[in-house]
Amino acid sequence: MIEALCSQTEAYWFYWGWSLVYERMQKFFTSDSMREEGLDLADIDQSHHGPLKVLDVCAGTGTLSMQLLQRVEAKNLTLIDQSPQMLDQAKAKPELADASFVVADAHVLPFENDSFDRVVSSGGIYYFPDPVSALREQLRVAKPGGIVMAMGSLQPKPPVVRFFANIFNRFPTEKQYVSWFVDAGFTDVHFQYISNTWNSESYALAISGTKEVGAPQPERATPLAPVGPLRKLLSLPLTLARFGLGMGAFALIGPLQILIAARGMRKLELAHQEEVRKAHDAHRRSSTQEL
Repeated sequence: MIEALCSQTEAYWFYWGWSLVYERMQKFFTSDSMREEGLDLADIDQSHHGPLKVLDVCAGTGTLSMQLLQRVEAKNLTLIDQSPQMLDQAKAKPELADASFVVADAHVLPFENDSFDRVVSSGGIYYFPDPVSALREQLRVAKPGGIVMAMGSLQPKPPVVRFFANIFNRFPTEKQYVSWFVDAGFTDVHFQYISNTWNSESYALAISGTKEVGAPQPERATPLAPVGPLRKLLSLPLTLARFGLGMGAFALIGPLQILIAARGMRKLELAHQEEVRKAHDAHRRSSTQEL
């Protein structure tokens, strides 16, 4: 499949525009409760482990980092993303004022070996052109015994939706996620399904692996040689075509996802209102009987 956003250029273009509405649209794709399930898999417990240094990869506007603040102090948190437009929104959040922000390619992390106790990400791993290389870099910067955790979407079940989704981006299977972690060199790899409250089906998963104490240290990745202007010009038509097809697919599946989410949220709201009404009626009947 085309998997248009599994390219740093196309992804950069997409998030340049998507950053303008990301904060308003995100609730239709993920939720706080869903991310909390994933964070539990990372074992970020300072009461047990002491102060932890955490790296948030593909941090975007800082949504996951905001939830991390319930587990670590902002000064021990580093956010990295290739989109300066997305990170600018994270920087503007007062709660993250003491955190560190880095604009960089996740395939070539600008950190020393053994720098972080935990490395986490939400909605980023399946964008990587080379997921194994990116995970190997996360393994390198994790301390021995440290945990790397990633959350990512699974393949949509309806075949037609899956077809267009894979034009827009990569949607791996559980087996693919596990193979990426194993091939990168992690041990104790396991995953769990996570989902939004308005969609209880297997919507995504959280997967984690451990950097084994005493295991060989991965070599530090080196940046790719810069692409010359002529090669950029020659590849531009293909890049534009991929981007156009990807955006066309997103124009179909994006609104569909929002519609499904909005309907699910409405059902939850109506169910909650019904529970409140029943509780109110029960209280009123009890009060009447007492009189």
